[in-house]
Amino acid sequence: MKASSLRNLSFSLACLLLAGCVDVYTPTLLDYPPAKTKGEAHSRRTTETLELTILTYNVAALSHGGDRTAMVAEFIGKLGADYVGLNELDSCNNRHNVFQLKELADLLGGWNYHFASAFPFAGGGYGNGAMTPYPLLSATTVPLSRGVGHEPRSIAVVETEDIVFGAVHLDFGPPNDPARDQAEELNAWFNEHYAGYGKPVILCGDFNDDPGTPSQKEMEKYWTRLSDPVRSWPTTNPTMCCDYVFYLNSAVPVEAVETARPEGIIDLDAASDHYPVRVKIRFTRKRTIKPATNR
Repeated sequence: MKASSLRNLSFSLACLLLAGCVDVYTPTLLDYPPAKTKGEAHSRRTTETLELTILTYNVAALSHGGDRTAMVAEFIGKLGADYVGLNELDSCNNRHNVFQLKELADLLGGWNYHFASAFPFAGGGYGNGAMTPYPLLSATTVPLSRGVGHEPRSIAVVETEDIVFGAVHLDFGPPNDPARDQAEELNAWFNEHYAGYGKPVILCGDFNDDPGTPSQKEMEKYWTRLSDPVRSWPTTNPTMCCDYVFYLNSAVPVEAVETARPEGIIDLDAASDHYPVRVKIRFTRKRTIKPATNR
């Protein structure tokens, strides 16, 4: 009797299931979720192509026939420069009792800058400057020794997220060859600090020598010249190529997209006794993308 009743019950349930009248629940992963494993999100590396405009300019203490600060600031702004190396700047001396680099930076809307005094002059300083609208990670002054009968010089070096950038002004003239000696000295410093660096290392400035001279042969040992050998001094009938842009061979390589002696933006003959030299560069940048964090 019991067996017969169970068979009848099973048959009845089967009929109800076929008719869709009974909701039979099937266990899912929501009932038995997998055990959580401990782990952290990983950063990832990506690459992108970056283009920047580099400008090197010997500004003759911003006083070539008058106060040229506003004129040079206007030129830099219109040119759309990303990094600017400046030579022959005064700093709070008797010739110009102002911080010329800061004045330029303020006129450009608050750029970041570093001034590297080469030697004391007229109760203040005289030297080179590096400027950029990008935040600075570091700023360094590299002193260069003087030759017999010559002046000590300096390099203004800054680092941003993208590049290392320096501005230099080498000495010139007899009785020896100070430009070659100072080029050898700067090579030793950059190789010590930036050989094999993971960013481009750019150096620009007034090297006071034409291509093929001993100082330029010394530079060619470790650097590639990005700028064309355009005559940049003097602005009246230029006869000498002395303003250059280089990149350090052992660091991240750089391509020159365009190089020129820019004209037509302002009266460059009136602004300085040197023409500026502009180079647009392109390189591949590696970046680390960090995962978003939940708060």
